[in-house]
Amino acid sequence: MQNTFANNKRIAKNTLFLYFRMLFLMAISLYTSRVVLDKLGVTDFGIYNVVSGIVVMLGFLSGCMSNSVQRFLSFEMGRNNLERVNRVFNVSLLAHGGIALFVFVVMECGGLWYLNTHMNVPPERMDAANWVFQCSLLTTVFTIMQVPYNAIIVSKERMGIYAYISILEAVLKLLVVYVLSVVSFDRLKLYGILVMSVTIGILMIYRVYCSKKFVEAKFRIIKDWKLLRELISFSGWNMLSEIAWTFTGPGVNLILNSFFGPAINAARGLAEHVNGAVSRFVSNFQTAVNPQLIKMYAANEWEEMKNLLFRSTRFSFYLMYALSLPLILRMDYVLHIWLKEVPEYTTIFCQLTLACSLVSVLSTMLPKIAWASGNIRNYQIVVSLVLFLNFPLSYVVLKLGASPYATSIVGIGVQFALIFARFFLVCKMIDMPALQYVRSVLRPVLKVCAVSIILPVWCHVLMGNDFIDFVFVALVSILSACLSSFYIGMTSNERIYVKDVVNKLANKMIKRN
Repeated sequence: MQNTFANNKRIAKNTLFLYFRMLFLMAISLYTSRVVLDKLGVTDFGIYNVVSGIVVMLGFLSGCMSNSVQRFLSFEMGRNNLERVNRVFNVSLLAHGGIALFVFVVMECGGLWYLNTHMNVPPERMDAANWVFQCSLLTTVFTIMQVPYNAIIVSKERMGIYAYISILEAVLKLLVVYVLSVVSFDRLKLYGILVMSVTIGILMIYRVYCSKKFVEAKFRIIKDWKLLRELISFSGWNMLSEIAWTFTGPGVNLILNSFFGPAINAARGLAEHVNGAVSRFVSNFQTAVNPQLIKMYAANEWEEMKNLLFRSTRFSFYLMYALSLPLILRMDYVLHIWLKEVPEYTTIFCQLTLACSLVSVLSTMLPKIAWASGNIRNYQIVVSLVLFLNFPLSYVVLKLGASPYATSIVGIGVQFALIFARFFLVCKMIDMPALQYVRSVLRPVLKVCAVSIILPVWCHVLMGNDFIDFVFVALVSILSACLSSFYIGMTSNERIYVKDVVNKLANKMIKRN
């Protein structure tokens, strides 16, 4: 009991750090994206999104290794084996150096060829597109090399450092916007250079912090081929899902570019931006929970792990739902306030992307259990095949003449299929009865949605489209979602815990005043 309380306290503390970081970044990000779209224009904004996405196509190599490193670091920390932690860190650092070199060579050859021969880019903007490509490639190389450092920060559960460095990152992004406003140089080229500079600078700060604060992050040249094979073997199966995710995101973006041009890429890019701002609330919470799940698995604390899995999945959905519902209902009004020029199809892309994330969040905690177990071959094969369906199905529906947003509808269908695929696979891994997950997660979530959506939709239909009406609908939506989640979607013990947290926060505020 004492250990569970300490874990919950640590998760809450780390989540608060991450939320502080996220709120600050979200406000700056929404403002800067508005200005960037205005200064670049719809076409150049779309070019930046799709060209930088080409480089991300090989980012799956880093992504699959990132999951592998995170799993091994957290697992060894759960066993209190610090020497082993240092070996994992250094072996993964050398591996990522090799990945960065491979990505650089392949992209300089294949990526440039595709950009200059197959991309739907206006001829007069091809030179600027090549600048963006090179800047994105350098940024990706540095990001790949940074993966082991970020992994050890998360494994050590030092989330506060993200909040502090994010203040500097936000200030630098504001500076980028200011420079775009006052400099007459080609703004697309300039934006690519400035974003690259800011990203690389922030990555270097994280690296210096890890090197100075963590003994486990001390660099040593270690030739541990057995450990390297274990990392590669684990990441090899992860590679399947990372490839599938790559075709789901940048891959579908390239399909849209070939059918409709960069303007549609701008609309989809804005939708991903809105979805990212909302999803960060959930991902920050899950980032704080993930190390605890893996450590509980390593310590054979099965019941505690299952309870944390159920609770974190439900809470993730409730949080995402409360934030998404008012936006989905009033997205058109929000976009016209936020942006000076709203590209065509942006509203429907945003609504469908948020709906897709709501479906997805019901199963995003399950892969963490699979990674903790280490037996991921069958899991990754099945999940990757389901996820990869996004790419061919999107191409087929567009080829048949569907609207651009049909790709998002395809994505929602695939996410529903993923829930059941992940659910049954993980149940077998940890010997969990299928009905236990249904009773603990799916049933309360469906009850909350069924009850909470009635009043907000009714208000949305009756109200007008000015600021007062938007605020009213938003408040009704958030209150309906929160109250339904509290009284219908939580257990009695969870309600008591939430009440205690709220009371403590209220007492602290009263004492300060």
